[in-house]
Amino acid sequence: MTKRVWVVIGITLLLSACSNNPSTDFFHAQNDAKEIETLEKILEKEESTSESLSVFFDHQLVVAVQVQPLSKFQKSKIEKRLQKKVEKEFPNHEVLVSSDLKIMWELKDLVKKDPNDKALKKTLKDIQALAKEET
Repeated sequence: MTKRVWVVIGITLLLSACSNNPSTDFFHAQNDAKEIETLEKILEKEESTSESLSVFFDHQLVVAVQVQPLSKFQKSKIEKRLQKKVEKEFPNHEVLVSSDLKIMWELKDLVKKDPNDKALKKTLKDIQALAKEET
């Protein structure tokens, strides 16, 4: 009896962790729907991510992604693959794609504050410096 219960719980957890509905959020300073739609298509096709947050500002694009638990060991490959896809679609933007949790948190805080252009520029510069530092 208890063995069956554990099997059912295990299957339920596995299926809920492998859902194919990644959440994607966007913040665009000029509200360009075409750019948002293009990036949304790229991120929806990526099956290894569970969540993504993107910020567009003055020819800069910062994308933070969360990798699904079963794909954690391929995190850098997924990041590089997304970087190439996004750079190909947005050649006139300075692109940063990261799977670092700190960058995801910083972008979430940034979007919650709904900053002006000056604060947005400073924070994105700080986030790019944070992405370059090694832990």
